[in-house]
Amino acid sequence: MAFTEKLRAAQTATGSLLCVGLDPDPARFPAKFSRARADDAVLAFNASIIDVTQDLACAYKLNLAFYEALGLQGWRALAETVRAIPDDRVVILDGKRGDIGNTALRYAEAAFERLGADACTVAPYMGRDAIRPFLQHTGRCAFVLVATSNESGADLQHIDVDGKPLFHRVAHLATEEALTQPGDVGFVVGATRPELLAELRNAYPDVPFLIPGVGAQGGDPRAVVAASGSGPTLVNSSRGILYASDGPDFANAARASAAALHEALGTPIV
Repeated sequence: MAFTEKLRAAQTATGSLLCVGLDPDPARFPAKFSRARADDAVLAFNASIIDVTQDLACAYKLNLAFYEALGLQGWRALAETVRAIPDDRVVILDGKRGDIGNTALRYAEAAFERLGADACTVAPYMGRDAIRPFLQHTGRCAFVLVATSNESGADLQHIDVDGKPLFHRVAHLATEEALTQPGDVGFVVGATRPELLAELRNAYPDVPFLIPGVGAQGGDPRAVVAASGSGPTLVNSSRGILYASDGPDFANAARASAAALHEALGTPIV
C-alpha cells in the first residue's frame, strides 16, 4: 500500500485530519507516574494518550529527541510505543534527519525497517542526497522540512533565489527527486504561516502536508484547513493535548483537547 493510500484510509476511518504528537516529558507527567522507571512511565503515559485518542486521530508523530534523551530506556519506550499504535493509523518519526550516503541509509533503515514507521521528517540542507535514501522505501513517506513554524525559520527559508524564496526551491527539488523513487514525499509546513500553506498547496495540490504549530505554538486550525485546501493534510498537536492537565484527569483532559481540535479541523476530503 502506498503511503497516501494508508493515510487516506486512516482519515476515512476516523473522519479526522488530526495527528497527535507523542512527545513525552516525564517532568510534566502526573504524579501517578513519578515512581515508575523512565521507560515504564513513558510507555504507560503514551498508552493512556493513545487509548483515549485513537478514534479521533488518524496519525501519531513521535519526536525522537524525547526518547533519545532517556538513553537505552528511551529506545525501548520508543519501540514499544510504535507497537502500541493501531496498525491502521499512520506513524511518523520526527527526527529531522539530514545526512548523506551510508548515514542517511542507516537512518532510513532504522525508521522504516527496524521501528516500522510509515514516515519520518527529513532536513534537506545537504541537498537531494539527504532526501533520496528515505524515498527508496516503498509505502513510506519522507516529510521534508520546507516552510517551518519556528520564529527564525525565515532566516534561511526565505532567502531570495532567482526571485523566489528558498523554500520553493526545496519543495521543487524534493518532488523532483521523488519522481524517480518508489516512496512518497511530503512537506512539513508550519501552521503559523497560513499564507505559505496556501501558496505551496496551490503549487503542489497532491503532496501530503504535515502541519505542526497548532495549539501551543499559536496556529489557527481553521485558517490552516482553509489554506491547505483539498490536498492530503495532517495537522499535528503535541503539548496542547498531552499536557491539557497534569492531574489525575490527564487522560480525560487530553481527549477533550483532541476532540476540540478534531472538531475545529473538520472532516478531511478524501
